[in-house]
Amino acid sequence: MPHTQPDSMPNGSPHAFRQTCLVLALNALLFFPVFFQSYKHFNTRLTPWDVGAYMDMVDKPGRFEPPFRYRILGPMLARAMRVLPGYNIEVDFTDDAAVKKDFFHFSLLNFALTALVSALLFAYLRKRLEPAYAYLGSVLYLMSFYCVVTNVIPMGDTACHLAIITGILLFEARRPWAFALAGLIGAFTKETFLIIMGLWIIVSAWENRKRLVNLANLVYLAYLAPGILAYVAATRLWPGETEFHYYNPSFLARRVFAVFNPDEYNGSFLFHVYIAQAPLLLACAVWVWSRLHSGRRRAGLVRIKGDLSRAPDGSVRNGPPFPINPELILFPFLVWLGMAMDIGNGTGRVAFMAFPALIYFEAMACRWVAAACLGNPPSLPVEEATGVQAVEGVEGSGSGVTATK
Repeated sequence: MPHTQPDSMPNGSPHAFRQTCLVLALNALLFFPVFFQSYKHFNTRLTPWDVGAYMDMVDKPGRFEPPFRYRILGPMLARAMRVLPGYNIEVDFTDDAAVKKDFFHFSLLNFALTALVSALLFAYLRKRLEPAYAYLGSVLYLMSFYCVVTNVIPMGDTACHLAIITGILLFEARRPWAFALAGLIGAFTKETFLIIMGLWIIVSAWENRKRLVNLANLVYLAYLAPGILAYVAATRLWPGETEFHYYNPSFLARRVFAVFNPDEYNGSFLFHVYIAQAPLLLACAVWVWSRLHSGRRRAGLVRIKGDLSRAPDGSVRNGPPFPINPELILFPFLVWLGMAMDIGNGTGRVAFMAFPALIYFEAMACRWVAAACLGNPPSLPVEEATGVQAVEGVEGSGSGVTATK
C-alpha cells in the first residue's frame, strides 16, 4: 500500500476543489443503480415512512400538520422542478400522472443531494485522513442503511444531511455569516438540523476547553440564532393541530427514562436503531480489539500511529488504539432523545444525523484493520492521536516516522 498523508491542501484550494468534484462525479455514478432500484421498486406499503406528507407538501406547501409543514425546502425544490420532463412510472399510491412526475422529480433531487453530501463528506474527512480513506468514508456514507433506504425517496432527510455537513464545514472554516445563512436555510430542511449543529458546537468547545481560542466555538451558537428564531416564528405564524407532541417539554419529561424500559426494545426497534448501524458496531468492536492488542509484539511491521522500535527478536510492537472522535457522543445522545420523543423506529434515522462523526469513526476503524492486515498502512501525524512528537529517521518504518516522548 503506498504511503500517503492527510491532504495538507486547504479545502478552498483548486486542488481540493478538483478532488471534491471528482468524488462527486464518481459517487453519482456509483450510487445511480441504488437510485434506479429504489425509484422503480419503492413501495409505500412496505416502507411506511413520511413519504405521503412530503408528497402532499409538493403540491400544497405548508398545509400539512406540524412539524412537517415547516420542512419545506425539499418539497419547494421538487415543486420548482416541475418545469423539467417527468417520467410516468407506476407507483403504488397513485394513478395521477402529475403526482408521478412529482415523485420522479423529488427522487431525482434527493439522488443529486445524496451525491453532493458524499462529496462534501469527503472534503470533511480529507483533513483528517488520507485521501483514500476519506474517499472510503464517502462510500461508507453512500452505502449506509439509511442513505439507501431514505435518501432517494421523497423524504426530508437528504436535505437535512446536506445542511448538516455544510454547516460543519463552514463552522470549521470560520465563516460565521455563511454559517448563519446555512443555519437559517437548514432549519427548514428539518428542525433536527438545529439540534445536531448546537450539539456539535458544544462538543467541539468542550473538547478544546483548555485552549482559549477554541472556546470561541461557543460563539457559533449565537450564529444559529437566526435559524432558531425563524423556525420559532414560523411555528407561531402558521400553527396547526398535530398528533405529534415530541417537542412538548412535559411530554419529553415523562419519557426521559424511556431508554431504561425493556418494553421499548422490540425486534423492529433493535433492527432500525442498532442492526442498521452494523458498520458502527463493527467499528466499535475493532476499537475494543485495538485496545486489547495495543503494544503487543508482532513479527511483521505494523505501524499504527505508535511505537515502531524493534525488539531484539526483530518484532515490532503494535501502536496504540485509534482515537474516539469526541463528536461520536452525539449518537447515544440522539438515541436517547429519539426514545424520549417516542418516535419508534425513527430513532435510527435521527441518530444517523450524526453521520459525519459516525463515518469518520468507521473510516478510522477500516484504516486500523488495513494496518493490521497489510502491515504498511498510511499514518496520521502521531500528535493527533497520542500527543507525542513525530521524529524522522527510524529505520525500517516505511515513512521513517515513529513516536517518542
